[in-house]
Amino acid sequence: MTPYPETPVPASFSRASRTYRHNSKVQDAMADWLGHWVPEQRHGRALELGAGPGVFTRQLLPWTGELTASDLAEGMCAAGRESLPDVDWRIMCAETPQSVPCDWIFTCSMLQWIENPRVAFAAWNRILKSGGRVLAGLFTEGSLPELRELTHGWTPLTWRTSTEWAECLHQGGLRLLREETETRVFHHPTALDLFRSLHGVGAAPFHQFTPGRLRRIIRDYDMRHRNEHGVRSTWVFHRFEAIKAE
Repeated sequence: MTPYPETPVPASFSRASRTYRHNSKVQDAMADWLGHWVPEQRHGRALELGAGPGVFTRQLLPWTGELTASDLAEGMCAAGRESLPDVDWRIMCAETPQSVPCDWIFTCSMLQWIENPRVAFAAWNRILKSGGRVLAGLFTEGSLPELRELTHGWTPLTWRTSTEWAECLHQGGLRLLREETETRVFHHPTALDLFRSLHGVGAAPFHQFTPGRLRRIIRDYDMRHRNEHGVRSTWVFHRFEAIKAE
């Protein structure tokens, strides 16, 4: 039994636990990109937050020492435990993590869902050892402009710029060591396929639109954003490494 009530966002990701890997093309790309910054010496006490079914967790293996992968969605933890049974899986809220002191905190494709990153980073800072580090990959402001144009700017989350994320880190007691931003474009055969993929990874926690309005959005997306490769979606990838400020 989960110790946290499944509010709309974690409930949506729990429902998507069985379809996530089939639809995680964008998240797979983020995991590969962030994986280039994983330390060569993979040892110590590490905690992954918002691990989903383990897409990025695989980038950390083999890990020498203690590695805990966690997610707020119970279904995601169950899927991760099934595919990576040797990893310690725990249901955990990324904004209030319960952990022994860590050398590393990892997170991939999750931070954009955090409601109050300053509070989360302060909590992370408290469980990091002296010299402990955070390695994170996320999607930032500028992502999904095609969709946001058709929804008049509405999205289920708050988009932040890389500058805003750096300020949140500072306010949470973490010092930014390095960062990088990269814009990528992905294609799906149709807008319906794109929307199904978003739903398939759990990124559609709210029923904001009527079925008729949603059909119009999908139709207009096909008309406006199709090229010879299919329909495009633009994502702004951001990765950073930060250290516990002394």
